[in-house]
Amino acid sequence: MKKMNPAYLFAIGLLLFTACTSAPESDEATTTQAKEVSASTGEAFKIDTTASKIEWVATKVTAYHTGTINVKSGELTVQDSSITGGNFVLDMPSIAVSGPAGSGEKANQKLLGHLKSADFFDVTAHPEATFAITSVKPFTGMAKDSADPRQESISKYKVANPTHTVSGNLTIKGVTKNIEFPAQITISGSEADAIAKFNINRKDWGIVYPGKPDDLIRDDIHLGIAVKATK
Repeated sequence: MKKMNPAYLFAIGLLLFTACTSAPESDEATTTQAKEVSASTGEAFKIDTTASKIEWVATKVTAYHTGTINVKSGELTVQDSSITGGNFVLDMPSIAVSGPAGSGEKANQKLLGHLKSADFFDVTAHPEATFAITSVKPFTGMAKDSADPRQESISKYKVANPTHTVSGNLTIKGVTKNIEFPAQITISGSEADAIAKFNINRKDWGIVYPGKPDDLIRDDIHLGIAVKATK
């Protein structure tokens, strides 16, 4: 399997959204009730927290915002060049607002304070979010059509050539749901890389703040996940 470029870290390209802003067109994670996390066999690959990150895009009627969340810790379990399990922890107080391009620092900091509050992620009461893998299987769906005229913009928010379908329990604000999504996974020697891009509905995790009556916040949040692990 071809090794991913070290610059694999997924960087969300900023789109010029229209006045009526919607979530980026991406894979929609299938959300269900939490599933059992079975014990996995294999070697433990430790998450490289400096080379892994989460990027997000949130939208409302008139605008959009982008930012990051740091990966705090975690590991992937690898056996016979396949991921058999794993988990990672997100450092919620590290959430940052980085865009859109041209946005002022004062406005970004105001939004950041609101995101950290109980209206959204309540990072004081819930300083960590977690993801625990429940299954990894070969991808059997259809990759996106390279002839699609929307390809240039879609490719910024959707994995072009997924290799696996990943299922896992995502816990945010004490609420755990299972999500399933396509991912591109590469294992080469002592390194494992995984990248995924998908939308989730924030209300499934009890994040229900509506926004201003004339500028409602969309339910979908886009997540771009880039994880590197080494043994």
